[in-house]
Amino acid sequence: MENSKDFIKLKSLVKEVFGIDDLTLDTVINEFKTVSEDNDYFIRSFESEFNIDMSSFPYYKYYEEDQFILLSIFRRLFRTTMKGKQKLTVRHLLRVIQKKKWHE
Repeated sequence: MENSKDFIKLKSLVKEVFGIDDLTLDTVINEFKTVSEDNDYFIRSFESEFNIDMSSFPYYKYYEEDQFILLSIFRRLFRTTMKGKQKLTVRHLLRVIQKKKWHE
């Protein structure tokens, strides 16, 4: 699965959006130290790049609500994990790519 065409494309998208190149199937995408604008861009780009129906994606189950940019940057610098949020792994995203629509 890590050598699949979809994994390589997903890895490229993650590098483009977040600047992170070291991915495994168990990498948790929503634990990167990011701001909400990057997260939004990633989800929209994922949907577009892989032609996925993400209309049922429960954004706030995986990401925090959008915040004032300075607060978002502060949290990015000092937070290590997203407390109370479900993990969004590379493995899960690859399954979503296979089904062509969001699923839990």
